[in-house]
Amino acid sequence: MPTYQQRSGSWRAIVRRKGHKPQTRTFPTKSAAKVWAERVERELAEMEARGGHPNDDLTIAQLIDWRLEEVASVKPVSKTQAGNMSRLRESLGDVVARKLTANHVIEHVQRRISGQHMLPNGHLAPPCAPATINVELGYLSELLKLAKPMKGVATIGDPVAEARPVLRLLKMVGKSKRRDRRPTPDELRRLHAHFAESAWRSQIPMNDLVEFAIASAKREGEICRLLWSDLDESNRTLLLRDAKHPRKKAGNHKRFPLLGAAWDVVQRQRRIDGEDRIFPYNSKSVGTSFTRACKALGIEDLHFHDLRHEATSRLFEQGYDIPEVAAVTLHESWNELKRYTQLRPESLHRPMPEASA
Repeated sequence: MPTYQQRSGSWRAIVRRKGHKPQTRTFPTKSAAKVWAERVERELAEMEARGGHPNDDLTIAQLIDWRLEEVASVKPVSKTQAGNMSRLRESLGDVVARKLTANHVIEHVQRRISGQHMLPNGHLAPPCAPATINVELGYLSELLKLAKPMKGVATIGDPVAEARPVLRLLKMVGKSKRRDRRPTPDELRRLHAHFAESAWRSQIPMNDLVEFAIASAKREGEICRLLWSDLDESNRTLLLRDAKHPRKKAGNHKRFPLLGAAWDVVQRQRRIDGEDRIFPYNSKSVGTSFTRACKALGIEDLHFHDLRHEATSRLFEQGYDIPEVAAVTLHESWNELKRYTQLRPESLHRPMPEASA
C-alpha cells in the first residue's frame, strides 16, 4: 500500500513494492498524490503480470549515467573512460539497452572510423583509430556486464562480442601500434635551444622537465604530481603515488631512484610556500608546449611520451639490467618494459677484454 506524508502544505506519496526501487513524488493535495500512487502501483503490477522488469526501457544513456554516478563510488571512472562513455552516449544513447544489437555497434563504429560521428556542438568528431575503437567497445561491454545483474537489463546475446569478428574482418578494431620513436641527439639539441630562447615568456621550465623525463622515465602527468614531502634526500629516492596499473592504480605507490641528472633537476627546483609539488605545472600544458616546440622546429612525429622510450633505452645502453631498469621505470614485467626499449645498434659495442698472457 502507498504511504503519504504531509510536508509544509504539500503531500508526498511513497510507493514501495518488493523487487522494485521505491518511487516518490510530491503533490499540492492528498487526492492528487493518491491518484499518482495508485497509478504507479497498478503499472508495476501489470508489468509483473507480463513478466517484465522495471528497467526494461532503460536507454544506453541512462545506463551510462548510472555507471558514472552510482557505480563510480565502488568502481571509479578514469578520465579516459569518461571520455569514451561520452562518445557512446552521443552515438547510442537513445537506444534501449536491452534491444542493443551487434548491428547498432557496427554502425556506431562505422560512424567513428569514418568521421561521421556528430558531437553535441554540431561538429563532426575527427576519425579515430581502430585501437581507440577497441578501448571504447571494451567500456561498452563492461557497462552491459554490470547492468545485467545490477539493473536487470539483459540484452539479446552479447552485441559487442557478436560485432567484434565483423569489425576485425573490416579492420575497424585492432591493437595500438607500438611506437619505437626516440629523439635524435640533434633533435634534443634543437629543443634545448628553443626552450632556452623562449624561457622568458613561459612559466614552465621545459628544459628541466625534458631533462627530468629522460633521466627518470616518467610521464608528464606523473612528473607534475611528484611531491617534496615524498622526497628521501638521504637515499635520493622519490615516491610516485598512484602509479599506472591496469587494475589497481589507486594506492599503488612506488618509490624510484633519482639517478644522475634526475637528482640535479629536482635540487634546482624552487620551493614554493603552500605548494608541495616539485613541478607545480599543468601536465596538459607541458605536453602542449612540447608539441608546439616540435612543430615550430619541424620535428615530426615526436611526443613527450617518447622521452620515456628514450630514458628506458638509455638505461639499458648504460649497462643496467632488467630488474635495475624496472626499478626506475616501475614496470612490473619484461613484456611491458620491452615496449619502451629501442636500443641503437651502435650502443652495443663494448671494449673487448684483453687476452691473458
